[in-house]
Parts: sequence; C-alpha cells; structure tokens
Amino acid sequence: MMNDMGHLRRGAGRAVRRTSAAVALAVLAAGCSQGDGPGDPDRTQPESAALRVQTVSGADQLDEGARAELEAAVGDVLSAYVVEAFLGDFPRQEFVASFESFTSGVAASATRDIETLTAASARDATDVRATELDARLSFLTRGDTVHAGTATVRFAFEATMEDGSTRPLLLDGRIMLDAEGETWRIFGYDVRLDDGVAVDADLETEDGS
Repeated sequence: MMNDMGHLRRGAGRAVRRTSAAVALAVLAAGCSQGDGPGDPDRTQPESAALRVQTVSGADQLDEGARAELEAAVGDVLSAYVVEAFLGDFPRQEFVASFESFTSGVAASATRDIETLTAASARDATDVRATELDARLSFLTRGDTVHAGTATVRFAFEATMEDGSTRPLLLDGRIMLDAEGETWRIFGYDVRLDDGVAVDADLETEDGS
C-alpha cells in the first residue's frame, strides 16, 4: 500500500491532451450569478463547465455497467473537491472543507498547501467559474476488483475580481485515489496550479519524508 503523499508544482501550466468524455457529471455552479429572471442583467455570467471523466486504462476486465459505476464514484469525489476548493460563494476565506474527501494523512499536508490546491490565492474574487474540468482515469485492478486509481486532471477556472478584471486559474497533474470498500478517497496528489505566481513546493509525505 502506498503512503499518503503530496507533490506540488506551482508556476506555468503544462499542456494536457483534451479527450472526449465518457461520462459527464454536473458540477455545482454556485459561483455563478443567477439573478431573478431572464431579463436580469446579473445573468450574463456563464455557468460553470461540467466535469468530464474518461477511463483510459486499468478497467478492461470490467463490464460497461461496472465501469460506469466506477467512473461515477470517482467523479463524485472529484466533483466534491472542485466545488469546495474552487467554486462556491466569493469572496471567501474558508477553504479547509475542500479536503473532506482526502485521507487524514494527506489532508494534513494539503492544509499547508492550501493556496495551490484551492482558489485561496483568489479569495478576494467576486465570482469563480469552471471553464474546463477534464479527468482521465487509470485504475489498479486485481482480477475484477479495483483497488486504486489515478486521475490525470486539467481543471481550469476564471476568477472575476473586484475591479471587474478576470484571472485564469489552472490546476493540472495527478490526483491519486484509494478504494476503502465502496468509498473512494484522495490519498495523494502531484499537481501544479498556474495562477501567474511562481512558487515551488517540495514533495510532502504523511511521514514527513
């Protein structure tokens, strides 16, 4: 069993190939202005993109139904993380709830890396919406049992600031997940946030090595 670990890289984002979606999961567009009616000027803000997931390896022995259930379960975990970490009401100061789906060991590391794993660096924004949420899934299986998985992600957002300007936020890299019975949890990450500020972060593991 692998240790809980985190690895962060913050700076210029790297390109990840866009893939077609196998499953589309709606993500809460809580940061979008809804207004009171069709003619309300507050409805000009586009809605957030939906999460798109695709299994690319490791689930060949599963039938179509089992694979769809697996993608949905992992997609739910990723969706919950995205909503808590990058969407919701802005401006905001609280981002710790973003790590509720993380294992306890890696959640402790994640709180120290909160400005890379969440939109905390844009906490003064008036609105944040998702423009692209793509996840390519690879699974570790033995027989017909899936034990763990890796999501190669490209999560892009647009933050609207108080002066009306916009800032792009791009999180890409890998998010590692572990199956605890029928429950999936995030046990590691190797990601980069591009928010225009270059800050390096060292490899973190649960035991501090």
